[in-house]
Amino acid sequence: MNKLFVLFAVALLPLCIYGQTEIKKLSLNEAVEIGLKNNPEVRSAIENISASQGRFWSGISLPQPEVGVSYEYAPANSSLSNYSEKTLAISQSFEFPSNYFLKGSKYNKEEEIAVYKLSLTERSVINQVKTSYYKVLAKQYQIKSADENLLISEDFFKKAEIRQNVGEGTNLERLTAKVQYTEARNNLEVAKNELTTSFAELNYSLGYGEQSYETNFALTDTLVFVDHKISIEQIYKSLEETNPQIKIAELKCGIASVEKGLAWSSILPNINLAYFKQTRDGNNGFYGASFGISVPLWFMFDQRGKIQEATANQSLSESELQLTKNEIALKIKNAFTDHENNLQQVKFYVNDILPQTEEIYRTAMKSYDAGELTYLEYLQAKQTLISSRNNFINALFNHYQSVFRIEEIAGQNIIDKSELEK
Repeated sequence: MNKLFVLFAVALLPLCIYGQTEIKKLSLNEAVEIGLKNNPEVRSAIENISASQGRFWSGISLPQPEVGVSYEYAPANSSLSNYSEKTLAISQSFEFPSNYFLKGSKYNKEEEIAVYKLSLTERSVINQVKTSYYKVLAKQYQIKSADENLLISEDFFKKAEIRQNVGEGTNLERLTAKVQYTEARNNLEVAKNELTTSFAELNYSLGYGEQSYETNFALTDTLVFVDHKISIEQIYKSLEETNPQIKIAELKCGIASVEKGLAWSSILPNINLAYFKQTRDGNNGFYGASFGISVPLWFMFDQRGKIQEATANQSLSESELQLTKNEIALKIKNAFTDHENNLQQVKFYVNDILPQTEEIYRTAMKSYDAGELTYLEYLQAKQTLISSRNNFINALFNHYQSVFRIEEIAGQNIIDKSELEK
């Protein structure tokens, strides 16, 4: 019986281990979709659109009608059933009809603002997801680089000890190798901690909240250099149509114009209609109707103040619109300058530094095999190559981070969008 139990446990063990270490594959597009689906700010922005739609219907609604019954001319010291006149009245008041069209226009613009706020939130989430995704890729490569550098430093340290023991090396050489080995171990631990933090940031951007950041993700995209040749002129041409902040400022300016129209319309009278059905002395064949309008007798105070305030608000919204356009143009310019600097760094590594360090390493390896170079000199060439590749990854990550920043400000995808390329 015990043997059967042991065999059963051994058979299930691989399945249990596989289930616990199952790795989820995650592409960049899938990460963006998950982030947009799970992010609480996106869900709040969607609900805000629904709320603005509700405000439209309540905003153009007429006031509640009034229904009343009156009993009149009842003799003193008797009940109301002895009335001489009974009136059933239904009245409805409403603003001048043009006001409802203006209000409808205002609430439609508010709904559009809610839609653009959703777009603004989505662009921010997309930037967070893309940045955290590529940051994980960069940290994963840096761990490999740090691990490789640790092996080299360890080998260097061991060789230095051997050289000192046989009298071919100095104590200074051994101590230097030991310091390099200790630094390499520390750098590897730092890289692992940074990767853990990067996974936590990725999980946060995906909207997982308190879900463990140790979830095993196998990122299927790679961190490779692609020069998209972004054209700032093309971005400027479409900026006012794609940037959500500019569109929101334009809509607010439109709302201010509508409110100015409503302020002027306040001079127009409100209208009141009423219908009466009456009974007098037992005869219920009487009816009546009334029509009334409000008289803006105090327009020099109330309406004048509303018009003055609305006019000032419209001028203020126009100034804020221009300010928003200027700020976005400045952000695009700064982001593009940062992008150009990062792109130059990446190209510098691709065209100059990496080919040179690889050539140095190849030459050092051939010279070492031919006995023309010491082992320590060979290790130094290899460490130079690893350091250059690691710095290249940092420059490449900064390059993509600046691209994602431009995408967020422009309000559109730039990568794989040919009309934005030179």
